[in-house]
This record gives sequence, structure tokens and C-alpha cells, in this order.
Amino acid sequence: MIKVACVVLMYVVTTTLALAASADGGSGGGSGGLRSDASGNLADSPNALTSFTVSNPYCYQADPQLDQCAINFRFVQATDNQSTAPFMTWLAVTITGKKRLSMTAFFEGTITYSYDMAPAGLKVPCGAPNAGGAGTQYGNVYGVTLQPLDSSRNPMSTDIANVTCPAYSP
Repeated sequence: MIKVACVVLMYVVTTTLALAASADGGSGGGSGGLRSDASGNLADSPNALTSFTVSNPYCYQADPQLDQCAINFRFVQATDNQSTAPFMTWLAVTITGKKRLSMTAFFEGTITYSYDMAPAGLKVPCGAPNAGGAGTQYGNVYGVTLQPLDSSRNPMSTDIANVTCPAYSP
């Protein structure tokens, strides 16, 4: 019997896509098209990322006899316009601050992830009942972050969700 926790306590999408034209008509002098690079320098960043679609992450326990759960997504897709720098080259998935998956695009405008690309999911401990404070049926709560990154590994957008796993009850 597989236990699945489909409770998402918080699902926040923080869009850091730069505006295609800045407040001063697109010359890059206003704040609308500026973002910081890895060095903290401001750079003009037209709307290079055109789409970022993420299904809600979910956590499941394949074997109730083990304190082992898996986090996965049904579908993730990020697309940039491939005509305006910066160009998307990576898609990173972190769970509670630890990078767990990194996908790359090589001269491609889209990075796509489907649940069957990692059928066993990204392994995490389920946790004891109420370990994350969501009730006795649930265990740990994990923060999951997805970020399409440019070639300098700067985030082009960010998607954040908290995922609740089923409790491990030996």
C-alpha cells in the first residue's frame, strides 16, 4: 500500500522575470529591466524567460515499513525566447536548501521534466507523526525550490512550495 500526502501547506510562486521594457521606455536606465548578477552588478535583462510551468510537488511513501518517502512533480517546463540574453541553461531543484536535481539545456529553448524521468522520486525521510506540525497523519515538511538559471547560474525565476510527507509509523 502506497501512502501519499497531497497536502501543500504553502504554494508560492515568486516571479523574478524582468520586464521587457523598463519604465523609461526600454533603455535599461529604469528599474523595470534591471536585475543583479552573481557579483551583485545590475544588468539589463529583457524578458528572456517566456514560460515557467510547474505542477504541485507531492510526497509519497512507497513502503510503509520504511522511513523513506519521495518527492516528485508531475510536470515542470521552463522556456526562454532564445533570442535575448541571458539564455536559460539550467533548471535546479533544491529540497530544504540542498540541490537534489539539475537539468541542462544545450542550445535548446526548453527544459522539460516529467515524473517518469525520476520514477523513484527524490528520496527524503518521511518523519514521525506530526514532525512538521501538520497533524498526526503527516511527518516532515520540506521546502522545495525550482529555479531556471542562466549561463552564469543566476536565477531567472523561482517557484517555491512546502510539501508535507505522510508520517512514518513503525
